[in-house]
Amino acid sequence: MSNAQVQASYRVEVNAERVNKLLVRLNDKEAKKAIKSALRKSASIIRKEAQKNWVASVPNGAHMKREINIAVYRNASGARIDLLDKRRKNSKQFTLKFFNSGTEDRRTKKRKGANRGKINATNFFDNAVSTQKGNAEKSLESNIINAIMKAANKKQ
Repeated sequence: MSNAQVQASYRVEVNAERVNKLLVRLNDKEAKKAIKSALRKSASIIRKEAQKNWVASVPNGAHMKREINIAVYRNASGARIDLLDKRRKNSKQFTLKFFNSGTEDRRTKKRKGANRGKINATNFFDNAVSTQKGNAEKSLESNIINAIMKAANKKQ
């Protein structure tokens, strides 16, 4: 079970009739681009809160706040905000997950067993998701409608 991937078990509902009326004006490429931009804008609400929590919990690590990543799926079916983006080379981003969930007391395996310390859990990311998830969901429908209207108005 170590390879299991956890995914959200909830769905966000939008007024499909209203969105579909607006989508009629656009071709597939324009519609996908508009929906992806709306998803990115809604996900950025959680990302900004996570960045704010990160700086508050680890003041010396303020330069790493930009490492919190938003990825919008190519088919515009959703987005994710994560602490580990394997696409980036030479990134220290992997350490964010240790600060979020904490670590056990660590020692080397040499004869004397040097103490490497432990990291206390800050839960900066979990707190951001739990506090801002509702705001992101509420803004999603209006962001989608605004993005589609903007694309449709450009076309006219």
